Amino acid sequence: MEFPEAILFDLDGVLLDTEPLLAYAWNETAKEYNHYLSNDNLLQLKGRRRRDCAKKVCKWINKENSIEELLITQKLKVDKQLSKAKPFKGAIDLIKFCINTKLPIALVTSSSSQSFKIKSSSNSWLNLFETKILGDDKFISAGKPSPDPYLRALKILDVNPFKTWVIEDSYAGSVSGLRAGCNLIFFSKDNEILNKLINEFNQEKIQKINELSEIIYYLKLYKGF
Repeated sequence: MEFPEAILFDLDGVLLDTEPLLAYAWNETAKEYNHYLSNDNLLQLKGRRRRDCAKKVCKWINKENSIEELLITQKLKVDKQLSKAKPFKGAIDLIKFCINTKLPIALVTSSSSQSFKIKSSSNSWLNLFETKILGDDKFISAGKPSPDPYLRALKILDVNPFKTWVIEDSYAGSVSGLRAGCNLIFFSKDNEILNKLINEFNQEKIQKINELSEIIYYLKLYKGF
C-alpha cells in the first residue's frame, strides 16, 4: 500500500470498544422474546446500521412485522451501555497524529446521530473529526456493506479511493470500504473473516493489524519521521 491520501475510520470495534456492549444489548433484546442470539448471529450484526440489525433479529425471532417494537426495546437496553464505551489503546494518539501531520481523516460509522451523541459525551476526542458520516446521513441510501458510506466520505474529502485507507473490524464494514475502492486495514483477530475477505477481494489491498499503534509506525516509516 502507498502512503494514504486520507484515512477513513470506523467507530465501533475500531476506535471505541463498544462491540461487546452492543452484542449484550441485542442479546438482552432477543431474550425479551424468549430467544438467544448465537455468536454467528452477533457477527452478522457487526458493522451494520441499527435498523438493518433489527430487520435481521426480527427474522431470527420470527417477529418480522415488529421492527419498530424491537427498536424501542433495544434502545432501552443499549442506551444504558453506550455511555460506558472506552477507546481502544492507541486510538486517541492515532487521531491526533493524523491531525498534527495534516493527514485528512473522516469517521464513517453505522451509528446514528443520537447514538454518536451518547458515545461522544464520554469521549469528547471524537469531535476532533471534522468530517463524520453517520448511519442516518440523509445522503446515504444504504448502509454497510454497501459502499455508499465510504463513497460519501471520499467525495467530501475529494481523495482517490485507491490511495485511501479504511480501518475496519467487521465483515460488513470491510466489504463496504473495499467496494468503494479503498485499501483495507483490518483491525481484528478474526482470521476467518480475514480469509473470507482475501478470497473475495484483492489480497494486495488488505493489511491486518493487531494494535492501532502499528498504523502510526507505518505512517512514520513511509514519511521517514
